[in-house]
Amino acid sequence: MESAIISIHGRVQGVGFRWTTAHLANRMHIVGWVKNEIDGSVTVRAQADETSFNAFIEALKHSPTPYAKVSHLTVTPKNVEDFKKFTITD
Repeated sequence: MESAIISIHGRVQGVGFRWTTAHLANRMHIVGWVKNEIDGSVTVRAQADETSFNAFIEALKHSPTPYAKVSHLTVTPKNVEDFKKFTITD
């Protein structure tokens, strides 16, 4: 099981990024959450099996919505938690 915090920078707020990320995560069986940050970035807490997790990261690099533009993202490994689903948080 892979688990991490993903920080995404670029034009990622006000363009449906959280909603499309949640939709993608649910399709890919990713659990965790996504939220906007005050600095204009988006943070994702994600965990899944290695194959799904890596595919999810690649999809985020290229943006799950055509209206966003990801300039860069960082992945910080974290301990596995007991998430049941993927949610959008404030």
